[in-house]
Amino acid sequence: MNQASAGMARLTAITALIGALIVIISQLVTAYALEDPFGNVIATVNLLDKHGIVTALFGLAAALALVFAIATGSRAAAIVIIGLGAAVVLVFLIVDVPDIGNTGLYNSPGSGNLDAIGKAAAGLWLELTGGVILILSGIALSTLSATQLRAIGPARSDRS
Repeated sequence: MNQASAGMARLTAITALIGALIVIISQLVTAYALEDPFGNVIATVNLLDKHGIVTALFGLAAALALVFAIATGSRAAAIVIIGLGAAVVLVFLIVDVPDIGNTGLYNSPGSGNLDAIGKAAAGLWLELTGGVILILSGIALSTLSATQLRAIGPARSDRS
């Protein structure tokens, strides 16, 4: 593999790692702002509160699959990255998106039940972005040969 190809392959691997990190971070950032009918934020919700650590585990598994793909040259591990990115996007579409714009009662401490509307915030869009990055970088990595995948990692010396 020439230097330009090796550099592009490394950038693709770094992009996949950044995608996995974005997915993990998205779980900690505010995903929904609960607003009263006047537009005042009465509470915020992050994705860990909404669906637990499952999506963060997808991001962690994608990072581990990347390390495995580079260490062993496994194209199957690169395909796993695609699947994990798709799982993140599906969680976004099936679990998270339906709550955007939902209205209901929120029990505010000291104020009782208040009408609230769920508005999308940064964490929600970070989750989608991270999932799409994983899908695209996984596709790019899965096109590489085993030798090209192993070449992404640190140079190995063959001294015995």
